[in-house]
Amino acid sequence: MRRMQESDTYLLDRGGTILLGRYRVEELIGAGGMGSVWLAEQLALRQTVVVKFHETWSRAEDPERALERFVREAKLLAAVRHRNVISLFEVGSNEGEPFLIMERLHGHALAWRMRDGRPMPFDESLEIAIEIAKGLEAVHAAGVHHRDVKPENIFLHRDDGVIVPKLLDFGLAGSAKVSRLTDSGHTVGTPGYMPPEQAYGLDHIDHRVDLYALGVTLYEMLSGQLPSIGDTNEELVHYVVHHDPIPLSDHRPDLAGPIEDTIMRVLDRDREVRPADARALRRQLEDLRET
Repeated sequence: MRRMQESDTYLLDRGGTILLGRYRVEELIGAGGMGSVWLAEQLALRQTVVVKFHETWSRAEDPERALERFVREAKLLAAVRHRNVISLFEVGSNEGEPFLIMERLHGHALAWRMRDGRPMPFDESLEIAIEIAKGLEAVHAAGVHHRDVKPENIFLHRDDGVIVPKLLDFGLAGSAKVSRLTDSGHTVGTPGYMPPEQAYGLDHIDHRVDLYALGVTLYEMLSGQLPSIGDTNEELVHYVVHHDPIPLSDHRPDLAGPIEDTIMRVLDRDREVRPADARALRRQLEDLRET
């Protein structure tokens, strides 16, 4: 395979590659630090799917173990069938590099919806958060923590004219028994969306990191701002670890009261104060519909 350039990043041109004997890779649709994403055709059914090649495993201290873990966790995710979680069809490797084969979605990421930086309508924001909380219920029940919930990883899928929020990009996902993708002690996640325990890189990460990140996402939808301050990743992490989140009412005085109280509990630095699980969070958000 020849190398091609995408946004100043060189990657392998996989066009025409046959995977698992039944998928033909066709067109690059995205690339980043976590790998590359391609459209592919399922040859027997002539259906279009998405293939994501992951590269982070090769940067682990023990690539062989990281690859084994990646495949094991992908198989856990493949068992999740939920309308708010992208469907994962298969996992495999090509020349030692792992890939995921997933459903093709139509629409755009929540980050695109939020691109102008202005607050979104309350009802729309709340419904998106409730649907993603439902998806997290299913993911956590499978024994997996996403660990990188954020607007870029929430897709607003168009299905027969209906918008269905879907959780995607499990590149940082970890099983309930493994808190980090690598064994190097490096923190993984996105500054601004990580709770203190994840920013510290602690071993005992649990499902509440995802609840916190969803809380940040809802806060950002409603205010156009993050609940932390910092011009760099390091400053954001420092703020999250050492300061309480900025009250939502500082940006949206009209949301003071039960709405702000619920969201700020999800963002508490003490994870014991946060909802016990995704189901509890979903129910608390549903209660806000009548607020």
